[in-house]
Amino acid sequence: MLYLRWLETSRRYGKRPAIFGNGQVVSFADLAGRAASAPAAEGPVIARSGGPDFFVEVLRGWRDGQAVIPVERDGSDPILAKSPPAGTALVKYTPGATGIPRGIFFNAPQVVADCDRLVRAMALSPAAPNLAVISLAHSYGFSSVVLPLLLHGVPVHLVPVPFPKALEEAFRAHDRVVLPAVPSMWRAWHRSGVLASAPISLAVSAGAPLSLELEHEMFNRSKLKLRNFYGASECGGISFDRTEVPRTSASDVGTLLDGVRTSVGAGGRIVVESDSVACGYDISRDDDRLGDGTYLTRDIGEVDDVGHLHLAGSACGAINVAGRKVSPAKVEAALQATGLVERVRVIGIPSANPERHEEIAVLYQSRDGVMVDELKRAASGHLRNWEMPRHWRAAPGWWSLDPVALRRAFRGDAGFCDLSDR
Repeated sequence: MLYLRWLETSRRYGKRPAIFGNGQVVSFADLAGRAASAPAAEGPVIARSGGPDFFVEVLRGWRDGQAVIPVERDGSDPILAKSPPAGTALVKYTPGATGIPRGIFFNAPQVVADCDRLVRAMALSPAAPNLAVISLAHSYGFSSVVLPLLLHGVPVHLVPVPFPKALEEAFRAHDRVVLPAVPSMWRAWHRSGVLASAPISLAVSAGAPLSLELEHEMFNRSKLKLRNFYGASECGGISFDRTEVPRTSASDVGTLLDGVRTSVGAGGRIVVESDSVACGYDISRDDDRLGDGTYLTRDIGEVDDVGHLHLAGSACGAINVAGRKVSPAKVEAALQATGLVERVRVIGIPSANPERHEEIAVLYQSRDGVMVDELKRAASGHLRNWEMPRHWRAAPGWWSLDPVALRRAFRGDAGFCDLSDR
């Protein structure tokens, strides 16, 4: 189903550009030829982001009826607790709030439903390329950038780094572009002034809460309306801000996408019903509810009287750092693996920068003679840059405090060590 849709797309757009980047242009016909001649896939295909080969690998898996597992270019190979069930077309491999990564299984109709719904809601078109500054291996990037290219012919411009100069170069190559990003990126671009005359026909923000301050500043200065997009790895797109003026409530994440229904479940958690909800996980937890078109999210919220979905918080336990979900359990395990600490506790604390949302803080009891700089160096060998804590505190007597009390202690204590951005 997916590969046939791709063949229709490639025939329709033929010699038109499909992928821009690195000074090269790959046409739809070129991409189709590379995918058709790729070696046979005899099992699940791991597609690593970073260039045109990523798209070839996705198509190779679909061509041969194999599940595709997108991962970061430098990410470790995914390890699934069980093989994808028959008919699985896509496996989203997520970090998981518990520190144990797990796979989410989707069949072809679910993948198509998510893509078609998003393209309609955002009015994506082959006339306006998507600028790829977010991870294409992440659910947000895969749904917003990869699928519209393969199933609807929306070109992609690969931007190597999300810096203002690289963005400017991409802007100069097109009359119109669509730019999906996260709030911290929008803040940096706004401050640099690069957005003032940018040919952006649609500006999308997702992954972390979008502050009203940033949204209003950008609208007033650059005449650019930032549109909140809310979704989940387990079900794809849920809601989208279709309004033409800045919001008045920071909790507002737009109106539900066509074909998506929500209700309030246990603990105020949002229940999503749609035809893009995944089949299930490779590892299930006791409080999971996923399958048969229904997903119990870990976000708390409700739909107001005029149909806008509002988020009030999250019950997932993950730390949201500039749109990336970091597992406290994973960071704790990495610090324990250094052999330099007796005990460790990792929490998320509010960031002074609202677009970062949260920052990682660690309380630790080190072994005798171990200094914090030694612990940081050792931890960097087990964690990615964006998983490294920004705040470190030797606090042997704080283990009995609950998370709320710990956060209050950090906010009120000027003695913690604040690392610079990494």
